[in-house]
Amino acid sequence: MQNPHPGSVCPADGRELPPVEASSRDDVRQAIISARKAQVEWSQLGLAARAELLKQVGRRILDNQEEGCQLLSDDTGRGTTECRMTEIASTGDYIKGAVRAAKVALAPERIKLSSLDFPGKRVVVESAPRGVIGIIAPWNYPVSNFYKSLWPALLAGNGVVMKPSEHTPRSGAWLAAQCAAILPAGLVGLVQGRGDVGQGLIDEGVDSIVFTGSVPTGRKVALAAAERLIPASLELSGKDAAIVLSDCDLERTVMGIAQWSMHNAGQNCAGIERVYVEEAIADDFVQRLGAVADKLQVAPAEGPTDLGPLQNANQLAIVERHVADARAKGAQLVSGGEATGQGYGYRPTVLDHCSPDMLVVSEETFGPVVAVIRVADAAEAIQQANDSKYGLNGSVWTRDIPRGEALARRLEVGVALVNNHSFTGILPETPWTGVKETGTGIAASRHAYHSFVRPRTVLVDSSSKPDPFWFPANDDLEAMSQALVLRNQGSFGALFKLAGLLGKRIKAIKALAQG
Repeated sequence: MQNPHPGSVCPADGRELPPVEASSRDDVRQAIISARKAQVEWSQLGLAARAELLKQVGRRILDNQEEGCQLLSDDTGRGTTECRMTEIASTGDYIKGAVRAAKVALAPERIKLSSLDFPGKRVVVESAPRGVIGIIAPWNYPVSNFYKSLWPALLAGNGVVMKPSEHTPRSGAWLAAQCAAILPAGLVGLVQGRGDVGQGLIDEGVDSIVFTGSVPTGRKVALAAAERLIPASLELSGKDAAIVLSDCDLERTVMGIAQWSMHNAGQNCAGIERVYVEEAIADDFVQRLGAVADKLQVAPAEGPTDLGPLQNANQLAIVERHVADARAKGAQLVSGGEATGQGYGYRPTVLDHCSPDMLVVSEETFGPVVAVIRVADAAEAIQQANDSKYGLNGSVWTRDIPRGEALARRLEVGVALVNNHSFTGILPETPWTGVKETGTGIAASRHAYHSFVRPRTVLVDSSSKPDPFWFPANDDLEAMSQALVLRNQGSFGALFKLAGLLGKRIKAIKALAQG
């Protein structure tokens, strides 16, 4: 299959899909205007009311799951079972978790003030919605990738404009339609198209931007947001490593590595792409992993399929180039290593005896390919795992849990795991974040709310007296400043001096006011 227009064919079998028209710059502008208009009343509803409406959206998504799964399958080429499992089934629970996180993140903070220094005053710091949030999502999880930002943004009282990937436009449109059926008109807007439409979101005046995608595009988004002085949350590429120690539960470890390297055809920013395995068990580990990979079914196929195809021709070309590079440099092919010949399908691939000079070790492959690197011990594994420009997830597989936990904390990643990988992305109260070129963006949890709210300080003064430091600047004010210095240096006697000066200061201020 040649390289057609993005989003125009099903990746599994090449059949044509209904066309989706790209949004004009005016469409983008109008979507932002509509979201901003709806946001005013939405923000005044209160968190409890907003949460109940979002739960209704969640129920609607589940009620319409068949339609959603079919659109997801068309856009991604995955089987409907995989689409349901990875993007639809847990929607209700995810929204409930997002609500719990919002209650923590949005709770007002009462600031304690000294009644002696600040009589009659109280201060609260509130979380005020930023306004309209632009969300640019990738094609690998076309619905659930929105969840980590969409629900928190709305719970915080914002309007949202979504831009799905041009490769998976129908899935994003379906999600927007589910929101539109329940929420105020215009609150969740939708724009479609390539990168110029995403640029338009920033240019036309969103108040914050959330982007998930490649490092080069992320840099452009960051620069554009900086020009407008708006926050930008960026989740970029990954090259996750798993460290397999000789004392691991080998059977479970093999299945865990297979799951998190091949799931979604490896098109997962936190998919395992590098496995550092201790030499003592390497032969057995590689043989078992290859045997599992050989049994996995790629869509389309008769009966259930384990994984879908690559989503587009460009991604297939990257995978083929990386595998060819590894084999040319000495990697041993254990399983897979070729396209299926149907759509953009690629067979699950295990490469043994890989080295740092290979693209499958140094660059993001984003396909059903796992590179096995043999190491002498855990120290060498940690060193090589950290020798990467990315840092999203990292895992250690061992029966020695305390040791595994200590090693996991030495990984230069945003999410460190022991005996599992990647799945914290479905936990709405857990931050999803990384380091290095993976970006500093934070998705999900209370820690993500900087992108959606700004702190607003509200001070109320109910005192009937003027503050003693107001004009005039007379000798008593000088004496007061000296007494404050002594008090801050620990002088107990300064308190009595201050008490005596307060009355004088109030009289002087009132005299000035009376002319």
